[in-house]
Amino acid sequence: MNYGLNPESNMAASLTANAGLKLNSSFNNIYRFECLRRPEGCPCIGCQNYRHVDPDSISEVAYSALTRCEKSYVAWVEEVHNIVTTEGKNDHLTQYFKGSAYTASFFIGLVNNAGFTTYSAGDTAAQIGGTNGWAEATPYSNSTRVAWVGGTASGGTIDNSGSVAVFNINSTLTVRGGFLATSSTKNGTTGKLYGAVDFSAARSVVSGDTLQVTASLSLV
Repeated sequence: MNYGLNPESNMAASLTANAGLKLNSSFNNIYRFECLRRPEGCPCIGCQNYRHVDPDSISEVAYSALTRCEKSYVAWVEEVHNIVTTEGKNDHLTQYFKGSAYTASFFIGLVNNAGFTTYSAGDTAAQIGGTNGWAEATPYSNSTRVAWVGGTASGGTIDNSGSVAVFNINSTLTVRGGFLATSSTKNGTTGKLYGAVDFSAARSVVSGDTLQVTASLSLV
């Protein structure tokens, strides 16, 4: 993996009550990507629907349910830690400690392996496809980046296991990782880039795959 910094991205949020008390918090985020693949020529109802239903004709949730392959197999899995960008840390601190009437909205995107060089703490949403050293990959029919919907925080951790992010893959591409941002727009450069994650190796997705992503965000 090529991060260029500690993958756990320690946040220097030390609070000193007296000379003998120092409380530290650090981010420890884990992303799980699971790629489900349809067997070639699969006759199940989901695959029949996949071959005939236009993804633009119904909602993304309905399309995912209607075209789910009953015989899909796991093509690959990546479970890795991410980096948290400086932009993400600053946004976290600003919205929590200074913000008012703030509504959190986060979306998961994919990173293209083509032209990839490195991830950096200095990466920003404005430079996706620019000076970040990586570009976004959009090999899926979903109209936007896929929403990350967190459940109830417990024990210093929150995740989207109750509403897993699902990418409906519609083209063949090699992907290098993913990222979490506040903008839903594909290839968008507004909002904030919270963090990015690198795979252990570049991975291929092919048309018909379903890529499921769970992101667990923790402060420890």
